[in-house]
Amino acid sequence: MDIWLFVLVLAAILIGWLLGRWQPFKTSSRKPDSDHFTEKYAKGLNYLLADDQDNAIKIFTDLIEVNKDTIEIHISLGNLFRSKGEVDRAIKVHQNLLARPNLTRRQRHLAIAELASDYLKAGLLDRAEKLYRQMIELNAEPNLAYRRLLDLYVTEKSWEQAVECAQVLFTRGEPDAGLVYSQCLCEIARDAIESGNHRLAHKSLDRALEVDTQCVRASLLLIDLHIKTDNLTAAKGIFRRLVRQSPEYMGLYIDPARQIYHRKQGQVYREFLQNQYQLHPSTRLAMALLENYAQNDEIEKARQFLSDTLRQSPSFEAFEFALRFLKSNPDQLGETWETLSSFLQALQAKKTEFACSACGYESHAIQWLCPSCRNWGAMRPIKP
Repeated sequence: MDIWLFVLVLAAILIGWLLGRWQPFKTSSRKPDSDHFTEKYAKGLNYLLADDQDNAIKIFTDLIEVNKDTIEIHISLGNLFRSKGEVDRAIKVHQNLLARPNLTRRQRHLAIAELASDYLKAGLLDRAEKLYRQMIELNAEPNLAYRRLLDLYVTEKSWEQAVECAQVLFTRGEPDAGLVYSQCLCEIARDAIESGNHRLAHKSLDRALEVDTQCVRASLLLIDLHIKTDNLTAAKGIFRRLVRQSPEYMGLYIDPARQIYHRKQGQVYREFLQNQYQLHPSTRLAMALLENYAQNDEIEKARQFLSDTLRQSPSFEAFEFALRFLKSNPDQLGETWETLSSFLQALQAKKTEFACSACGYESHAIQWLCPSCRNWGAMRPIKP
């Protein structure tokens, strides 16, 4: 069941219970009012059973008064408005609650949190920020407030404020806070490197690696910083550690390796590529090796490695290089064209051409009975 439909059903049950216990309905003098409320309640239930949530919400909102017994119901209805995209109505409900003088401390904190979420959904970020700061001052679920503020500042790219929130969450032991904290520090370091503020960049990256020793991004940025300041010895040390620590990101290490070794230690750079290709073969490493062979005029070595690459692990990048590399020698293109044709035929055989209109199951061939949802005739061609 949809979560908000469940909330609405629960609200209807609570309203019925409240209507049953309110004393004014038990006196004969209020019998007409009682009948009126009972009739409206029954009408609201009928809308709910007919899956007409809009009219059901309207009935139940009009039916209940704001008092200490119905605060949670109004909060739930406000949340329901927000989930349906009716943010203005959600804001009005939650603002109305906050204007009440008889709220408990917990209820007031809850209403503030929900109104802040309304503002966030409406894009009123300044108002949302103010309420989350108020939650922190009131010690009303401060961790939640810091998380929401962190998301807000990341959206706005306000990295200093984001770092402030992430640091608090990290100190308090929030899950994944260290990862977010280190990434925000990397954002500050990247901007500092671009603006030439190397001192701030170094400080931010050192802190990022203290928080998350496995942060690949921080290590790459620190390597870049050392290269820019001609400290190749430090860059090499971090680079070697990074390669050992996180080899799965090898594709990102090619450019730093080229900058560290290529100018004065070209052979070391090639050996690095060759060794890593043996350990972790990939298209990026293959392309880097091919470019290196071609730049050093080792045409036959490049041609042989290209042939092996196209046969063992064909890719669009490899074929693009082959066509560019062999365009001056058309006699060598025959084998490449045959390999390219086989590659494209294999891709065509895997191409998704039909999708089930009921469940979204995809297939390269028509299947009249969807194997996923078991609906007949639901597969439709995908427009090219």
